[in-house]
Amino acid sequence: MSGSQHPHEHGGGHAHGGGSVATFIATYVFSRDHKIIGLQFLFSTLLWFLVGGLLALGIRWQLAWPWSDMPIIGRMLFSAEGGQISPEFYTMLFTMHATVMIFFVIIPILAGAFGNFLIPLMIGADDMAFPTLNMLSYWFMWPAFLCIGLSFFAPGNGAAAGWTSYPPLSAVASSAPGSSTAQTLWLMGVTFVGVSSMMGSVNYLTTIIQCGPPG
Repeated sequence: MSGSQHPHEHGGGHAHGGGSVATFIATYVFSRDHKIIGLQFLFSTLLWFLVGGLLALGIRWQLAWPWSDMPIIGRMLFSAEGGQISPEFYTMLFTMHATVMIFFVIIPILAGAFGNFLIPLMIGADDMAFPTLNMLSYWFMWPAFLCIGLSFFAPGNGAAAGWTSYPPLSAVASSAPGSSTAQTLWLMGVTFVGVSSMMGSVNYLTTIIQCGPPG
């Protein structure tokens, strides 16, 4: 009798394992809980904070030691210039550094991370007014992450029209090495960030106005 029970128990283990994976994904990946979404924003922005910091190091190196060889990676990145940062690459550095720090760090960490985590707690609400929209506001950041990440591998190694992206630098393809494909990817990434921010803004305002306790 005990032997006949083992297959049943073994099959039950598979079902339990599949349920655990589905539960984990629903709880921590595609979560509608404002605290989990706040943590997702927080850790994502901290990773991009590291990218922005590395870009800032390149800028500071050029300002501190202009026209000198960058150690370790200079020869790999700037072989044509003998290891020195080229003017075009410097333009890309401050463009992408500012873009990453403004759109992928400051805005998401203040509104997405702290706003999501703290607003319901501060007003005594159980959750955000629109939990699904709240989830989407985070996941709309991932196409932006992908577009900006890919722009580093496009010709010019990134957009180079400044983080304000004013024409003609952003509109004329020949104005800078990164003003064609990289600039297009930059624009797509910032557009997704804007959609994410608008989703979050609607949620925050509605939650504050409608979901707080009376008085």
